[in-house]
Amino acid sequence: MNKVLIETLPHRRMEAWKWTDVRGAVTAEKSGQISGMTSVCEPILSLPPGLSVSRETLSASDTPMGKLAANFAGDAYVISVPAEFVSDQAVLITGLNSGHARIVFKLGKGAKLQVFESHDSDEAGFVNIEMRFDLSEDAHLVRTILQDDHEDTARIATTHISAWGDAQISQHVLGFGAGLTRFETRIAALGKNVRLDIHGAYLLNAKRHLDMTSYIDLGAESACVRQMVKGVVTDKARGVFQGKFHVRRPAQFADAEMRHDTIMLSDTAQIRAKPELEIYADDVACAHGNTVGALDESALFYMRTRGIPLHEARALLTQAFLAQAFDGMADNREFMSRITSWLEQNS
Repeated sequence: MNKVLIETLPHRRMEAWKWTDVRGAVTAEKSGQISGMTSVCEPILSLPPGLSVSRETLSASDTPMGKLAANFAGDAYVISVPAEFVSDQAVLITGLNSGHARIVFKLGKGAKLQVFESHDSDEAGFVNIEMRFDLSEDAHLVRTILQDDHEDTARIATTHISAWGDAQISQHVLGFGAGLTRFETRIAALGKNVRLDIHGAYLLNAKRHLDMTSYIDLGAESACVRQMVKGVVTDKARGVFQGKFHVRRPAQFADAEMRHDTIMLSDTAQIRAKPELEIYADDVACAHGNTVGALDESALFYMRTRGIPLHEARALLTQAFLAQAFDGMADNREFMSRITSWLEQNS
C-alpha cells in the first residue's frame, strides 16, 4: 500500500480523530488486502421525477478525508433541486460499498427533499464518502441513514450542510459499526430561524467500532437545535460520540440541546464521549448531557416477576431506550425492525 497515501490518513495523534484511528485500521494485518483505497465509488442514485444528476469538478474541502476524496473520487455527482420542489418519493442512494465518492445536493428556496442512504458492504473494503447539502431559504431536508457493513470494512462518511434562513433539517442515523466507522456531520446555520433535529443510534457487538461526530456552527439568530444519540455496546465493541455546538456572537436567542446516552451490556465494551459547548452569544439557552450505564436492574426484576424471560426483558428495555432517538421520524418501522433483530441475537 502506498506509504505516502497512508501518511495522509487521520490518526490517533490528531485530537479530532484520537478515538478513531483510520491509519491504524487500514494498516492492520487483517486489512492488508483491503480494497477501495484508491478506487472510485460509483453510487446508485434513484431520483424522483423532476430531478437529474450532473457531474462537476469541485475544489477539495479542508477535512483530511475530504482532500482524499477530491484526489480519488473524480467529478462530484451534483443534484440541483428546483425552488418549491416537493415529492413524496425519496432520493435513494445505494452502492456505497467501496472506494471514494462525492455527492452534492443544492436545494432551491422552499424546496423539500427526502434522502435515504444505505451504507453497507458484504466484504471488507475501504469507503470514503463526502456529501454536501446546500439549503436555500425555507428549504427542508429529511435525511435517513442506515449503515450495516462487513466486520472488517473501514467506512468514513463526512457531510457538510449549509442552511439559510428558516431552513429545516431532520436527520436520523442507525449504525451497526464495522472494523472502523465514522459518520461526521458538519452544519453551518447561516440564516435566522434554522431548525435542526440531528438524531442517531448505534448498536455494536464483537469488535465493531462506530464514531458519531458532529459540529454545529450557529451564526445567526434564533436557531433551534435538538440532538439525541443513543448507543448500545456489548462484547469488545467501541462506541464514540463527539458533538460540539459553536454559538457565535450574532447567534442570539439560540436554543440548543445535545444528549448522548449509552448502555453497556458487557464489561469489556468501551464508550468514549466528548460533548462540547463553545458560546460567544449572551442570550441563549444551550445544554449538553452524557450518560453511560447498564440496564435498570429493578426494572429487569419487575419484568421477571411478571413471567418475562430475562433475555426478552433485556431486549424490551433496550428497545425502549433506543426508540427515543427515532420518535420524530415519519416512519421508523424499518429502523425498529433492524433494532429488534439485533437485540434478538445479542440480548
